Amino acid sequence: MKKRKRKRFYKNVKRNQTWTEELQGREIDFADKYADDGVYSDKFDYLRPKQKSKNKGKKLREKTKKTVKILCYAVVCLAVVFAGYAAMDVYMIRHRMPDLASAVADKDDSFSKLSLNLESYYIESVSLDHAIMLSSVVADAQSYSFSSVAFDIKREDGSVAYKSALANVDAYSAVAFPAAKFKESITELNDSNILPVGIVCCYRDNIVPEQDNALAVMKSKKKVYTDKNGNTYLNPDSDAVYRYIKDIIAEAYNYGVKVFVLSQTKLPAEISGDYKDGFAVISKKLYADIGKDIKLLEAVDVSLSKKAADQNSKELSEKIKKTLKENQMYYIRTSADKNVIKEKLEESGITDFILADK
Repeated sequence: MKKRKRKRFYKNVKRNQTWTEELQGREIDFADKYADDGVYSDKFDYLRPKQKSKNKGKKLREKTKKTVKILCYAVVCLAVVFAGYAAMDVYMIRHRMPDLASAVADKDDSFSKLSLNLESYYIESVSLDHAIMLSSVVADAQSYSFSSVAFDIKREDGSVAYKSALANVDAYSAVAFPAAKFKESITELNDSNILPVGIVCCYRDNIVPEQDNALAVMKSKKKVYTDKNGNTYLNPDSDAVYRYIKDIIAEAYNYGVKVFVLSQTKLPAEISGDYKDGFAVISKKLYADIGKDIKLLEAVDVSLSKKAADQNSKELSEKIKKTLKENQMYYIRTSADKNVIKEKLEESGITDFILADK
């Protein structure tokens, strides 16, 4: 019987000692199952050195640029908002009506009792043409925040500055260089929230006394009185003189003017005491005859030099005081910059004035 050949088992003692091929690859790690597309990752990944991104500086610059852009947009938006509010304030100031809130408490709640703050600048009556010149007047008033414009109804030389239909005005040929369209222009000013203010020179007059001595202040029975400048005057005690002035104011009122500044209500000092002149006397009569739907103001004449607009000049504060009597306003004649004078007046708390050329 043949013997079965015994199966041999080899020991591992000398295994790999005669391996002929070079080792390739890397040792197998148990975390290889977490490898993704050849990028090794495990819980100790944060300990391994990271490759610096080449675009990191570019991304930082883009982020900074974006932040600056957002800040710029924010600043622009804030500037637009503030500019809008400022523009609205300017618009409201320039388009405001005179402040009528300070009406005097009285049983007779009439226009004559209202205390008006009138910041006016003087214009020639010929500008009331209801056309190009008037449009320029309205634009200037709104641009420089004037609440009203003042113009002559009866000038200091006695001439009437609008086309009057009064018989006595026509008889004395008193109309000169009149407004082309007075009534229409007054309506346009009111519609533009600019108060029209008529200036009436009451007693100084170089036209009527020359033609009718009965209405003039006389030096003697045959000689008309003249002051040192050669001006003549209407007689305040004459009923005909009063009717002449009243009829002119009443006609202008019918055309739409409600505020009148009366100048030259007193005669020269050397003769004033001999007549019943003055603002109080004539205004009382006018209110009684025309009614309380008008406002009469007394002009306080002031003359300022060109230097009054200088920053260090004290001329304005010396000649103009804040305290005016009731129903008075300053009639300021100056060759200085009107806008600078206006600012100085406002800073001093003075809001009742007419600025005219000297």
